[in-house]
Amino acid sequence: MVRIIKFFAYFLFFMLALMYFMPKESIYHFAEKELQKQGVVIAHETVQERGLSLEIEHLQVYVKSIESATIDSVKISFFGLYNDIYAHNIVLSDAVASMLPVKIASVNINYSILHPQYILLNAVGEFGKMQVKVDLFHREIHAYLHAASIMQRHYRATLGNFKRIKNGEYEYVQSF
Repeated sequence: MVRIIKFFAYFLFFMLALMYFMPKESIYHFAEKELQKQGVVIAHETVQERGLSLEIEHLQVYVKSIESATIDSVKISFFGLYNDIYAHNIVLSDAVASMLPVKIASVNINYSILHPQYILLNAVGEFGKMQVKVDLFHREIHAYLHAASIMQRHYRATLGNFKRIKNGEYEYVQSF
């Protein structure tokens, strides 16, 4: 019994040490280079490693050389079994202002090895609250939007892509 407890204690210590000493900033720069191949450029950011997480501030995101968004801060947490990306204070480009409100208060993206099939995303902004589940095995996106009143009044064309399911809630399903 003592051997099993020691094994799990050493294993836990090894995993925490591995995550703590992982070169998070190098992994971020590698991911940034891979995104550039897809036409997405992240510029003018400040990157800082913080133990088990990576904090990035003042990002400007360009897609195909067009400024698409500015993000105040992003925190990426690496826990091995559970990984989390939290973005705060996102302002989209004015080019999308005719389709949806441009201010997003926060976006939280989660991936757990306990549920490897799904990537979960929760967002809160002027549009309301949105929950998105990306099913990697079936290659589907399921989005549920609890639309704010501004969304229902000024962005009806965008809501036309969603299916109304109950009072103020909309569903969007898309294969990829």
